[in-house]
Amino acid sequence: MNSWLSPRILIAFAFAFVGAVFAGQMGGPAERILVVFVSMLIALFVAANPDDHDDMPSDVLNASADNTQQMPALSSHPQLQSFIDASADAILLVENARVTAANQVALRLLGGNIVGQNVRMAFRHAGAIERLSDPNANHSGHPIRLAGIGQKNQLWDMRIHTMGPSQKIVFLADRSGTQAAEKMRVDFVANASHELLTPLAAIKGFIETLDDPAAGDDAATRSRFLGIMATETNRMQALVRDLMSLSRIEAEKYDPPQTPVDFASIIIETVDHLRNSQKDRGADIAVDVTSDLPPVMGDAGQLRQLASNILNNSMKYGYAGTPVSVSLTPSKSGAMIHFTVTDVGDGIAPEHLPRLTERFYRVDSGRSRLVGGTGLGLSLVKHIVDRHRGHLEIRSILGKGTTVSILLPVAHS
Repeated sequence: MNSWLSPRILIAFAFAFVGAVFAGQMGGPAERILVVFVSMLIALFVAANPDDHDDMPSDVLNASADNTQQMPALSSHPQLQSFIDASADAILLVENARVTAANQVALRLLGGNIVGQNVRMAFRHAGAIERLSDPNANHSGHPIRLAGIGQKNQLWDMRIHTMGPSQKIVFLADRSGTQAAEKMRVDFVANASHELLTPLAAIKGFIETLDDPAAGDDAATRSRFLGIMATETNRMQALVRDLMSLSRIEAEKYDPPQTPVDFASIIIETVDHLRNSQKDRGADIAVDVTSDLPPVMGDAGQLRQLASNILNNSMKYGYAGTPVSVSLTPSKSGAMIHFTVTDVGDGIAPEHLPRLTERFYRVDSGRSRLVGGTGLGLSLVKHIVDRHRGHLEIRSILGKGTTVSILLPVAHS
């Protein structure tokens, strides 16, 4: 009579235990859940899969166990491929320094013919080869950061766990997005510091100059320097204001607005304000707003900021005396409102268009500072559009001008 503690039951317990230990060392809850899920499913299938050895006499079983002391190869399980293919991370099984199974993510990353290859040929990465080439090495499952697998700038966390004699399971999680976010944060701090230090240095220099009696007593010099100091102070105020706005919008990006807003009225009010405050260039604004437009679901303050930033950009970078065309119409489906602003100017080269909404990105740094830009205007616009579940598109032709198009969903009645 077979004991309930048959070899396959013991193996199933081993899989479940190892999976639980491995999951405890994973970084995020999603990864832990995935590892526990996969290990438990493998354990269940191993436990439920009839084993020809169950029908053998116990003395034959014992003799076989004494002779081999080997755990069955994971790659031989008929359902294993389905389990590992369900993962969004790359998963490989390695036995005796040879890849015995790989999911679709791993095949796309390392090549479609890696199954059956030695790890030296499959990975072609010194760090990975060093850790996988020894079949008898024990691994704790701690993440190992690898660069250069796949594309040049991709970063991966590799976790290896020993599953049996000469058997390893390898997880490769893409950490390129996390690294890119960290780089953006570092760049943002550096750029913000630079943008603030530049006017501060100018103001400090002028103060020191005015402190000199020879220059400070000269009315013309004093007036000119004070005017520059006022300009630089205004620039710092605008930068800090935009930084605070950007921070607020990012904090609310997962909280879409729930208030119906008359966007057409906001556009008309913004145009009227610009016409009154910038009489020369404001007179060039031409407005075409469809009557009886439905409201959009939005944040009125942020939508005013969006309209003001786009219109100000078109007025600054378009040629003086040329029209700034503003259009507000329903989309073809009627589910969204289409807002476009077109200027006539130098335009923007195609290689710059994908980066225009990055913080502090400037096509022409000198000209942007000359016209008073902070480098955050289009970044603010993008974050406002994203929070409103809309769509932003920028098209430009060199020597002709630029069109900014925004689609915003209408409020549901």
